[in-house]
Amino acid sequence: MLNPKAQSPMKITVEEVMNSRIICHPFKMLDCCLYSEASAALILASEEKVKELGVENPIWITGVGAANTDCFIGNREDMGRLYSNIYAAKVAYKMAGLDYNTIKQQIDLAELHDAFRKNIN
Repeated sequence: MLNPKAQSPMKITVEEVMNSRIICHPFKMLDCCLYSEASAALILASEEKVKELGVENPIWITGVGAANTDCFIGNREDMGRLYSNIYAAKVAYKMAGLDYNTIKQQIDLAELHDAFRKNIN
């Protein structure tokens, strides 16, 4: 992946990833993201407050999902997947009236963060 706007744009081969040093089993150095500092803000307001403030183009949250899984990775059925993420996504999509099976055709933009390659579902 060569993204010129990436924190560290570089070309990495599968062999380089597989041969990188172990950080904490099963994660290798090139499985983990680089250290970053960032921030984000979200202002939540009722519909009445939005009208009172005269916000012209509010973005409405139509679905939310949350779930937890074992903290101890050894208790997980599959160490490469966080099933709680999938469950939370399905709950949020259903609440928003979106079909999980065709979600890619229904969403224009999704901003995701995952610090470890093995957690990508």
